[in-house]
Amino acid sequence: MTVVTHRIACFCETTFDAEIPSVADLSHDPEVGELILDGSFMSVTCPACGKRLSPEFPFRLTGVAAVGDIFLVPEADRAAFARGRVDYLNPMPGRVAVGYPELAEKVLIFGLGLDDRVIEIMKYYLLTGPAMAEAPHGGRDVAAFYKGIEADRHVFNIHGMKEGEVGVARLAQEFYSRVASDIDRRLQEEPFCDFCVAPWVSLKRMAGQQE
Repeated sequence: MTVVTHRIACFCETTFDAEIPSVADLSHDPEVGELILDGSFMSVTCPACGKRLSPEFPFRLTGVAAVGDIFLVPEADRAAFARGRVDYLNPMPGRVAVGYPELAEKVLIFGLGLDDRVIEIMKYYLLTGPAMAEAPHGGRDVAAFYKGIEADRHVFNIHGMKEGEVGVARLAQEFYSRVASDIDRRLQEEPFCDFCVAPWVSLKRMAGQQE
């Protein structure tokens, strides 16, 4: 693992130096994946107040099944990345994750041997269904996050439907299989071709087009 020293600013107005991972190999150190999934991978503790902080910095995870590597683009750089204005994506990764939650989601998806393009298409159907008519702002701020498999069903957490609440949706394995069986055809169609293009396979691309 390669680390870089960054200057961190805490909410208590203390600044301190912390070593943050910049490169890690999942195939050589599978514990990295566990740390990413539980949210502790980049966390640091303020030496003054003891608050646990979760900063985001550019990070490359190599040795990922199916895609080779995933590059974490900090959420703060999302607009710049969408416009091709970041200069640290070299070489170009197999996948890009914008923000730590998306990185954790990609690690989970590939760890389960799934196709993230299929998962994003399933999210699209979830977020364009009839229930979205009741969502605030027409569902513009609603987001779905993949959480794994339970009892042969794919579980998604839905954020933004109701303030302070997280909804849960469960889609059958049959749905996943049906989308996967004709993924090549779907990728030629709109809107799927707009958000399933590597390296950034994400519905966040659709939000970027609307900004």
